[in-house]
Amino acid sequence: MQVKETLMWKELNEAPAILQGLAQKNADVLKKIVQDAKGICGVYTAARGTSDHAMIYLKYLFESILGLPVASGAPSVATMYGGKLKLQNYLVIGCSQSGKAADVMEIVKEGNACGAVTVAITNDEESPLAKLAKYHLYCGAGEEKSVAATKTFSCQLYLALLLTASFAGEIGDCALKLGGLLEKAVPAIDAATDAMAKDFVSAPDCFVLSRGISSAIAFECGLKLQETCYIRARAYHSSDFYHGPMAMISAGTKVILFASRHSLHGGDDVHRADCRKCAEKMCELGADLYIVTDDAAAYKDLAAHVVEIPGGESEAQTVFFFALAVQMLACKTSCGKGLSPDSPRALKKVTVTK
Repeated sequence: MQVKETLMWKELNEAPAILQGLAQKNADVLKKIVQDAKGICGVYTAARGTSDHAMIYLKYLFESILGLPVASGAPSVATMYGGKLKLQNYLVIGCSQSGKAADVMEIVKEGNACGAVTVAITNDEESPLAKLAKYHLYCGAGEEKSVAATKTFSCQLYLALLLTASFAGEIGDCALKLGGLLEKAVPAIDAATDAMAKDFVSAPDCFVLSRGISSAIAFECGLKLQETCYIRARAYHSSDFYHGPMAMISAGTKVILFASRHSLHGGDDVHRADCRKCAEKMCELGADLYIVTDDAAAYKDLAAHVVEIPGGESEAQTVFFFALAVQMLACKTSCGKGLSPDSPRALKKVTVTK
């Protein structure tokens, strides 16, 4: 199957243009959420799979910029164990591309019963989740036909960024221009992922690492390689990887590290040093290391594949460039293996977990 004939390729390339109109589309709802949630003491999210990875991104933004603690919810507490959550004074966010995730809806119902400020993030304005929550942030990505979520993931990330910026009091020009910058970067990201994809066609397994905000992309990369390429990819926060899992690295083990040039707000040197430490350790252990970065000069001396792509002015923006790189890598690798990234075996577009 030719890469550029797939639905996945078509849809992931639609993301930059969609992002350019998303702030205006959700402007009124964002204002209402901020006004209604002035007294909240924390945030509770409910999501699965790709949507949960977008909520990892939201967690780091909310905690780092706003100082609001964010708990990644366990919907099974309500659906399997009958637990009653005390969500008063919380912002409860249910995130689901389809808006049909039954267990996510249960958490939003719990929030409504407690008087929490409830928000749904979906790509379907008429979905049960969109109608259940008090407020709905709309991805507006149009129909996504490929089973692998691509443009909807980028929209979920962007809505998380817009929501954080709205609480902080200002959606800056950089955020508003992100879609345009991403569109200009598409050819460079496409070219940068070609050789890497060819290498991963024969990879049975790999590890995917990052830390902080970019860890959302590490987990999404692991999922994309699993579902479209059937590679046994396992993602970790690099800080957790040192505590045991690193023992699995031996000569030739494929490892992907996402290393952004910038941190969130200052502290770039500390951030770079941490990424460099991880890269050096993987090289020391003999890993076949791929460093996806907008900071290539920091790693040129290492025995690693440096996959250089454009980035943003902060890690919060560079995540979007990483996301496109992940999606292109998965799509190309899947096609290189003779698979169809649009219809992975055993999977459907809408997964309903109760």
